[in-house]
Amino acid sequence: MKTTFPTLLLALTLLRPAAAPAQDAAKTLQPAAPPAPAEASAPAARVDVQVPAGTPVELEMAYTIDSQHTRAGDAVTFRVVNPVIVGGQVVIEKGATATAVVTKAERGGHFGRAGRIAWTMKEVTAADGTRIPLQFSGHTVGDSKGAKVATRVVLTGLMFWPVAPVALFHGFKRGENAVVPEGKRFDAAVTGAATVGVTPRQ
Repeated sequence: MKTTFPTLLLALTLLRPAAAPAQDAAKTLQPAAPPAPAEASAPAARVDVQVPAGTPVELEMAYTIDSQHTRAGDAVTFRVVNPVIVGGQVVIEKGATATAVVTKAERGGHFGRAGRIAWTMKEVTAADGTRIPLQFSGHTVGDSKGAKVATRVVLTGLMFWPVAPVALFHGFKRGENAVVPEGKRFDAAVTGAATVGVTPRQ
């Protein structure tokens, strides 16, 4: 069968539209380009904040201490109760650690003498790790039974003078040890001006 030119042209015309859907399908199957990554924002610059001398710092005992088990020279740990804010910036965070040094520790003694414990604040850790010196000296005295014991010794000696060792026995009764319970609060203050580097709050 002889194919004429008009017939061939007609066949090509009929076949041409069928290729378009195939091309559209290929375009549809192509994955979408990933979105451009967002530009990372620059970190906020740190600023130096001056903490003036006398700035109050409220502290609480981190654990219980007493004059029987504590010795002079021992370190004692405190926690900061509330954040210290200067110029709208937190320079000392809540829960920050403060330290003190025990200067005297005497257990309760004979004849009802009360125990004593005393300490001096040393420093507190600021928001940037700086050690800021603090000023505060605290002391606690136990319950003294001296007057009561002395009275018992006198009365026992008067009523039972033949048994003097009984009166002496009363003299061996000790006074109470000094105790500082966990959570007990104290007010301290910054000793000298200090500089703390902080990230500004937005």
